[in-house]
Amino acid sequence: MIPIIEMVTYANFALSPVSTRAASETARYIAEQSIEERRRLQAAYSLGLGVMANFDELYKMVKQCSVANWDGYGAAPVPDRTGLHTKEFLEALPLGTIAPTVGAEPDGHITLEWYKSPRRTLSISISPEGELHYAALLGPEKKYGTKPFWGEVPEDIMRIIRQVESR
Repeated sequence: MIPIIEMVTYANFALSPVSTRAASETARYIAEQSIEERRRLQAAYSLGLGVMANFDELYKMVKQCSVANWDGYGAAPVPDRTGLHTKEFLEALPLGTIAPTVGAEPDGHITLEWYKSPRRTLSISISPEGELHYAALLGPEKKYGTKPFWGEVPEDIMRIIRQVESR
C-alpha cells in the first residue's frame, strides 16, 4: 500500500509531508492525534528534548540563510528541503534525547551538533537530498560516514548520540 501523504504546518515552519499507512478516516484521525501528542511531549523540556526551540531556531536560520552569499563569503543558500529534512530528523529523535545545536554550512547543508566535551562530540550534516553525513569523537575513537534519512534516525547514529550523551 502506498502511504498517504498529509501536509502539516508546525512552529510557523514550511509545510512538510507526514506519512501514514492509514486507510480509514478513523485510522487517519488516530495517526494525526498520535503525531500531535508526540509533538506536545517533545515540547516539554522536562523530558530533555525541548525540540520546539530547535524548530524555531531552525526556521529562523533557514530563512536567514536562504539567499546566496548569506555569510558574506559566497555561501550557497540553504534550500527549504534541507530544512524540512532537518525538521523531520528532529521529530524522529526518541523522546528524552538531548536537543542538538543547529547551524548552517557554506555548502547549503544544515548541521546538528551534540557536544559534551572536546573528546565527546557528534556532528551531523544534513544535505538537500536527505543524506546524513556524520563525524564523531568518542574518547580516542573516531566514527564517521554517510547514511540516508528515510524518516527514522539510523540505529548507528542513534547509538552515537547516546554515547555522546552518556559520558
